[in-house]
Amino acid sequence: MDVDMATDAAPLAQAPAPTTPASAGSPGALKLGEPRRRNRPALSCIQCRTRKIRCDRNEPCASCMKSKIVNCTYEEARRPKPRLWRLSPAPVGGQHHAEHSPTSTDERAPAVSSAFTFRDMAGPAPPPTSSSPCHGPGAAPPRKTPEPLSAVSPRSLPPQMHRADSGPGTTGPLGNTTALTERVRQLEQQLADALKRPDYGSPSSRSAHPALSPDQGPPSRPSRANSLMNGEKLFPLAVNVAERIESDKNSDAHFLLQKCRDLGGTILSTRTSTSAPLQLGKAMPPEETTLRLVDAYFRTFESVYRIFHRPTFWDRYRKYWENSNAADPAFVVQLQLCMAIGTCFQDDVVALRRSAAQWIHDAQVWLVSPAEKSLVSFAGLQVMCLLHLARETCGVEGDMAWISAGSLLRTAMFLGLHRDPDNLSNMSVFCAEMRRRLWATVLEVVLQSSLDSGAPPLMALSDFDTRPPSNYDDDQLAENAKFPSIPRPPNAFTQTTVQVALLRSFPVRLAIAQYVNNFSSPATFEETLKWNTELTNTCRALSATFQPFYDPAGILPKRLSLFQLRLAEHMVHRFFLALNHPWLWPAHNNPTYYFARKMCVETSLKLYRAIATGSPAGDSGTASQSDDFTRLATCGYGAFRSVPTLAVLTICLELLWQVQEDRSFRQSMSIDHPLDRPAPPGSEADVNSSVGMGIGSGAAPRQELLEAVKYSIGWTERRVRCGETNVKGYLLFSALLCQAQALQRGAPDVEVERLVLSTVGEELNRCLLLLKDAAGRDPSFVAVGGTANGGETVHDRRGSAWSAAAWEPGNMLRTRGFNSVFNMHDADFFIGT
Repeated sequence: MDVDMATDAAPLAQAPAPTTPASAGSPGALKLGEPRRRNRPALSCIQCRTRKIRCDRNEPCASCMKSKIVNCTYEEARRPKPRLWRLSPAPVGGQHHAEHSPTSTDERAPAVSSAFTFRDMAGPAPPPTSSSPCHGPGAAPPRKTPEPLSAVSPRSLPPQMHRADSGPGTTGPLGNTTALTERVRQLEQQLADALKRPDYGSPSSRSAHPALSPDQGPPSRPSRANSLMNGEKLFPLAVNVAERIESDKNSDAHFLLQKCRDLGGTILSTRTSTSAPLQLGKAMPPEETTLRLVDAYFRTFESVYRIFHRPTFWDRYRKYWENSNAADPAFVVQLQLCMAIGTCFQDDVVALRRSAAQWIHDAQVWLVSPAEKSLVSFAGLQVMCLLHLARETCGVEGDMAWISAGSLLRTAMFLGLHRDPDNLSNMSVFCAEMRRRLWATVLEVVLQSSLDSGAPPLMALSDFDTRPPSNYDDDQLAENAKFPSIPRPPNAFTQTTVQVALLRSFPVRLAIAQYVNNFSSPATFEETLKWNTELTNTCRALSATFQPFYDPAGILPKRLSLFQLRLAEHMVHRFFLALNHPWLWPAHNNPTYYFARKMCVETSLKLYRAIATGSPAGDSGTASQSDDFTRLATCGYGAFRSVPTLAVLTICLELLWQVQEDRSFRQSMSIDHPLDRPAPPGSEADVNSSVGMGIGSGAAPRQELLEAVKYSIGWTERRVRCGETNVKGYLLFSALLCQAQALQRGAPDVEVERLVLSTVGEELNRCLLLLKDAAGRDPSFVAVGGTANGGETVHDRRGSAWSAAAWEPGNMLRTRGFNSVFNMHDADFFIGT
């Protein structure tokens, strides 16, 4: 930075400047050993010295003119002498003094770039040394950016503002107020012309990912103000209705909302394990229930996230039931975490949530126990992987997933898993493959948690050289095998096929996560399109790998299961939302970004179909509604709740935009509304009417959007029945559907708001009944003597999304983590945690 500033000022400093009292008394004019002069006379005006700002010593000075101060006065006998508009000799050490002769605006323009560099530095510039070029007597002093240019990047200024005319024609008396005023007017005109450039302020010239709207500045940390700002922009009517309910404390809606908050907080507090002592193995269910839960884990997550060697685990499982007292504590912790994850796939999930919380608590206590000195081991790393998945699926401190993923990554690197086993001597094929599998699992966990929290992945491809796992089945690997087995060919499906296929797409997905979560570099729409192309090619390659192995009927052995396919698509397709969602709002009015709108809606519909039918994305199959992935989306938390929520909100937004565009078209063409026709209110014809649809810019058929919103209301209702204590999602989707139907019927704005408010009030009563039903089926709630009437039996609501503390700004800063794109819309105001 200092070199650039010296280079810019060097041509101007070559011309000899007249000697002035200020320059004669400057440190650059002192001889070595001569005492430094002090108590210099004040040459600035009284007003600038009082305000402690720089004064150019004109009559009146520029600072007083800018501040509209009429009386610019100087002390008598110290009035400035007229000087030429030239540079004074620079002081030694780059010191700034207010009495140094200023440069003209033309001469100061070349230093604008270096001044911006100085302002953007994280810390102060290092002090110059004696060998610095700025120490020469002819060097120009470092200068600050002129005030009119402080808010504009040098790249956005016209070329003529970057030139400095240092010829004799540009000099003149300093006290020429008329010339100075004219120059200021010219600079203001040039600045206004620069701000009118079409590329200035567009999303392609600034970062779009720190916030949903590219025209907003990137917040350093998310806050409720930013969340409400996004909500008011996208769903202003819903935000207005929510604020009316909150403010009107005497209304029935507010009373029911408070009842739901209290009851939900009570239910949640009874599930939270607060016992500090370690209860390892003491809360083990019967063997039949244990086998059912563990089998659910191996049928689902273990088929994608490879953590165990199946034969070894089941052998230890058999020995545990033969003599549980002699079991290894690490295996007991692993067994309990497998059961905690398996609870999300059970019909009696509500009754098992308390046990799952206790098992997760035991694992956390075991990991931090000072008696366990050997936890930094392969078994300990397996426990950390399982703990991360259990906390996310069961909703136990899932907002801290990125922190735990960072600890998991560093532990794995401490154990050397980031180095390929070929670099290590005397390692068996079994150990080498298990290390590669577990490292691939760690990479996927870190990547997904980065996208969940909106935080950088904090890793790069150059940080490891471990090769992907080989195409082995578990029964091909044995811990004490004398001769290594041969991997199966790539066209053969094994228990490692899904993990290897996802690992091939890891470089592209990692680059996208770094791109969307990097707040320091600008994001352009062209760059976004490039990554869309890369991700599309990755999805095609993934589909080509899975297609030969998928059996829709699910009857052939050693085939790709529906859960494996659904989870792999979920882990990859969500990156399309991360890429294109920041451009969704400008795409509403600017067709340049229509591709982003189209991608957001199509991806949201694919993610919606995954939880609606349980069939592959884009396929309208008739799979069972109780398949494993649908159960996970209904009972799970973390990304398995936030990603479908964002998808549904995107669908709602597209539906509202289409209805509003249709309404505007009707009004402009003076076409009668369907309200004047004999169609019953609330019928599907209200929203499906296609008058004016031919000229719209809809990204999907309206009928499909309507069906998705209606199904999503049922999805949120089933979540409440399965133990979800937050009913905001159910209320929001119901309100948005009512708004779309009312707008399509041609209702005025006042009537639309009245209908939405009435709908929310009715649905609040239904939500209270749903919470009471869930509380009655929760054994932990009944055991503590809880009342399912939303009364005063409220024990502890620290973890409740409905508690008053959850609405405090400090708690929201904690629960949101970084600026996560998947929590952009709800942001604690709509959905909560």
